[in-house]
Amino acid sequence: MELAIDTSTRFASIGLSCNGDSVVELTWRSERNHSVELVPSIMSLLERTGICASELDAIYIASGPGGFSALRVGMSAAKAMAMSLDIPLVAVGSLDIEAQPYLELGGPVCALVGAGRRRVYLGIFSHGAPRGDMVVEHDELVDTISYFVSMGAIICGEGVAQVTGLLRDAFGPAANIVELAPPTRRAGTLASIGYRELQAGRVADSLTLEPLYLRSSQVSTANRTWRNT
Repeated sequence: MELAIDTSTRFASIGLSCNGDSVVELTWRSERNHSVELVPSIMSLLERTGICASELDAIYIASGPGGFSALRVGMSAAKAMAMSLDIPLVAVGSLDIEAQPYLELGGPVCALVGAGRRRVYLGIFSHGAPRGDMVVEHDELVDTISYFVSMGAIICGEGVAQVTGLLRDAFGPAANIVELAPPTRRAGTLASIGYRELQAGRVADSLTLEPLYLRSSQVSTANRTWRNT
């Protein structure tokens, strides 16, 4: 059994899986209380399923980007459990979790997570193009993703709600926006990616792993890189 933990934003999700297949999960909105709610929620989930912590074989943690304090709570808990139980810890990007349900559709995917009132974290997933994760101001977003929208990109993630009007005004019906009420990330999706990473031997160092924090984007440079790929 494996434990998945995602505290990237106010929406927390934890779950138990077997070989990456979700068994049970719990998702809730936390009002800045991840530090109070997370560990009791994990203990409750284990008790309800009759699983002892000692029976866990791995832990999957959403590594960001996301809220600074929120990420650190989940990361600290995951690292402490992995070290105390002497089991593998696998880190999965929060934008990867947002994008995963849409990658098999074949086209580009632009995944968004809120990064404050006027910014979003953006992850662009496109075959043949370098992966680009960045922080983008709202007024930069249209220019940053226009190339991928022209290729039929799906725009998804928790941060979509902040910019739906902006994207509709800019792209009209060409914008393939997934408008889902949060939470848009599931522990089951994290578990699926985490297990694949575990099988590939991509395991994190439980002592040194830190959350992923992104700096502001270099939009013009990024666009030149993508268009020349």
